[in-house]
Amino acid sequence: MSTAATFQTAEMYRDFGKALMTSQRPKGLKKDELEQYNVMLEEQAFPFEEKAIEVHELNAKRTANGIYDKSVRDSIAALGELRPARYNKVERAERTVDAIR
Repeated sequence: MSTAATFQTAEMYRDFGKALMTSQRPKGLKKDELEQYNVMLEEQAFPFEEKAIEVHELNAKRTANGIYDKSVRDSIAALGELRPARYNKVERAERTVDAIR
């Protein structure tokens, strides 16, 4: 499977989860019914987001084999949005000379 196809597959899962969450809610729901409906949608959308992460991670792991094309970079960027605590970290490094001074 090419990196572009992998990226597009992951984005398809991600888009489907987003579509569930942004879908139109039934009219006439009471406040507690709407809350329950939203929870149900979140539960249905969650597996799609998890699958998107899993497929994007397949692309990201290709860097170990020296593959780092646009689709791999896009998957890494998507992972930064989907799981920022794990994938959107900024490396902090001090220059050795500055650290010694």
